Amino acid sequence: MKEVIKAYFERFVDKWMEYNNSLPKIVWNEDVAEFIYSGTEDEYGYISWKPMEKSMKFNFDEIEGQYNVQLHNSVKEYFNSYWFLELTGWISSYNVNLHPVIPGIEPDYFISLVKDYVESKEFTFKYIPIGYESNGMLLVVNNNTGEIFVEDFELNEYKKIANSLESLILHLKFKDE
Repeated sequence: MKEVIKAYFERFVDKWMEYNNSLPKIVWNEDVAEFIYSGTEDEYGYISWKPMEKSMKFNFDEIEGQYNVQLHNSVKEYFNSYWFLELTGWISSYNVNLHPVIPGIEPDYFISLVKDYVESKEFTFKYIPIGYESNGMLLVVNNNTGEIFVEDFELNEYKKIANSLESLILHLKFKDE
C-alpha cells in the first residue's frame, strides 16, 4: 500500500507543478498540524502542502473492541502510510476523493465517520466508508473482501469499481490523462 500511495503522490505533485508551478495548495486549517504545510498562507487563504510518510501508527483497537470487529487490513494500511490533505482522481466515470489522513485530526475524525455509518447500517460492518465520489455517493471498502464500491444510499445498491484499495489508487487518473 505504501508504495502505491507514494507513486500516486509523485504523479500528483508532478501534475500540480506542471500546471501551477507549486506544491499542491489547500485552504489553511488551524486544526491541521503545521508540519504538513510548506510556506505561508497566501492572500486567498490557501497554503502549499506536501504528503509525508508516516512514522506514527494509528491504533484501531478502540473501534474494533467497541464493535467486536476487525477493520479490513487495507484500511489500516491506508491510514498508516502517509499524511496527506487530498487524494483524488478519476476511475472509470467516477471522480473520487479518498478520505485524507490529516495530522492533528486523524484518526478521530475517520473513527467518528465509521461509527456514524455503522450505526446507520444497524451496526453491521460489511462496508467501511473510505471516501466519496463527485455526485455525493460514498466510496466504501467491503470489510471482508477489500473490494471498493460506490454506494447508492437511496437505492441501497453497490457498484464495484476496484478489486482493492491499492488497485483503486494505482488506477486513479488525473483529469487530462
